[in-house]
Amino acid sequence: MTRPSKATGPRLAGAAVLSAALLSAPVADAAAAAPLDSRVDRAVCGPGSAPETGLQGQVPLADRQSGRSRRAYSCNLELVGRYQGQGQGTVGASYGTCQYLGTILPSALTATNKGVNVIDFEDPRRPRLAGSLVSPATVGGTWETLKVHEGRGLLAAVSVGALSGGFFVSVYDVKTDCARPRLLNAVRGTQLTVPGLFPGHEAGWSPDGRTYWTTGTVGGTIAALDMTDPAKPRVLYNGTTGLVNHGFGVSRDGNRIYVANMPNGIITFDATDVQRRKARPQLRRISELTWPDGLATQHAIPFTDRGRPYLVVVDELGSGGARIVDVSDERRPKVVRQLKLEINRPENVKVRAPDTARNGIFGYDSHYCTLDRDTDPTALACGWVQSGIRVFDVRDLKRPREIAYFNPGGQVGRQKRLVNSAHAFVPFGASFSDIANGADQPIYTGPMDMTADWCMSPPRFDRDRLWVSCDDNGALLLRFRNGAYPLR
Repeated sequence: MTRPSKATGPRLAGAAVLSAALLSAPVADAAAAAPLDSRVDRAVCGPGSAPETGLQGQVPLADRQSGRSRRAYSCNLELVGRYQGQGQGTVGASYGTCQYLGTILPSALTATNKGVNVIDFEDPRRPRLAGSLVSPATVGGTWETLKVHEGRGLLAAVSVGALSGGFFVSVYDVKTDCARPRLLNAVRGTQLTVPGLFPGHEAGWSPDGRTYWTTGTVGGTIAALDMTDPAKPRVLYNGTTGLVNHGFGVSRDGNRIYVANMPNGIITFDATDVQRRKARPQLRRISELTWPDGLATQHAIPFTDRGRPYLVVVDELGSGGARIVDVSDERRPKVVRQLKLEINRPENVKVRAPDTARNGIFGYDSHYCTLDRDTDPTALACGWVQSGIRVFDVRDLKRPREIAYFNPGGQVGRQKRLVNSAHAFVPFGASFSDIANGADQPIYTGPMDMTADWCMSPPRFDRDRLWVSCDDNGALLLRFRNGAYPLR
């Protein structure tokens, strides 16, 4: 049981809405769930590494207090280049040699460099600010909607507002010149776009790039936008599915959408009507899967392994980690494996609680992950918030192992400069208690101590490099060392 304490500062309304939803929603019956193996072997760190000093994934309190955590922890990954700038609001994107830093309010409107900052890594060791994308969506707080479709070279975002908004979408061509994105759906030569009705907090592309989906945390909103002509997006479908929707994944053929539910679980919908552009399309619920641990399921990644369909499903809170879900029987999906770092294990609740008590709502939690390919993948890379960037060998789904990590140094003393960091932004960073970990600690609403970053964006594999972004450190380009990747 958690106990409240006297608040010493403001809290973001969105955090209260999220916590209320999590606490009021039904949970799965823990007794009915069979125990799963969740251990993942530690990475074997080669020359040039600066390994962690505590448990796997931990930034120990002693390191935070001594200043050690201001320097990166690394294992078989090295930093090539970094552009910190104003920081990043939760989730960014990348394409080619460019990165696009997500935004939050109010800094998207008030920062020196407003909107989505474009970082050019043409010279990887000397990245530069190439410009800013200023349009109704990019200055409205992009949160977890800023996504690239790799094949079509399109970047899109929704104006989310404080937590779950919408009404504006901006679509950019990044294929022609990634450092100079061109707004495709501008109105009469301005940077304005036509408003619509598609509130969301999350967004993402269908694999064919024809549909851009948005989901909302309030009211379970879900919408599909037709992007066949990206200069003229139009709403195909608008509806609700329940109390809280989070992220999602779309099957390769576009006929299924797997929506992350709260407090934890995944709902499979038949999206054939949308994919085939039928008149008056409907989403049809096929199945729902929940689990007893973890909170705030974040998103899903469909893939096939040896011809069998699976999902990677990630929990945002509660040290739930990542799960491998077998969806070969889509009416009876089942979790077949779980991935947790040592610091996430239930026996280490009392170890991790003091480390993160003054570092915001997110602790050692998984957030967004990426597979290196969607057919017979070999590696999974994740932004694991205060545990940094983690990379796993998943060639054997039953025996995943960690092969590399990079946890950038904490940015102590730079909070005022990082106006676009969701971590440094105090009203959001304020914690509403570690309900996920079951830690008996008070609510903390003071300033963040910044001793560890929040790495929350999906990494992108690029041969022997990894494109990543973190809230405080901004845009980073990493390179694998010691033959850790590619895997053969």
